[in-house]
Amino acid sequence: MEVKVLKKEGSELIIEVLGEDHTLGNLIAKEALLDPRVEYSSYRIPHPLQDRMEITLVAKQGEDPLKILVDVIDRLVEEIKVFKSLIEEKV
Repeated sequence: MEVKVLKKEGSELIIEVLGEDHTLGNLIAKEALLDPRVEYSSYRIPHPLQDRMEITLVAKQGEDPLKILVDVIDRLVEEIKVFKSLIEEKV
């Protein structure tokens, strides 16, 4: 996996993630939409034959989109840890 910042201007952030697809893109974009600091969030696969995905996040005025993205990822990591614990209890 490799990450590149394609654009960071004001409240807009676009990152490119190499080696990832819809699974990670959908997870991050949907979780970001639950954050009240987010105006818009989406992901796209620019071309089906290329192994890359782009995430776009637009923050509300005065908010840092990069900070929000890190917070979103931290929340997802915590949710996955809880899910893992629940699964381990059943095994």
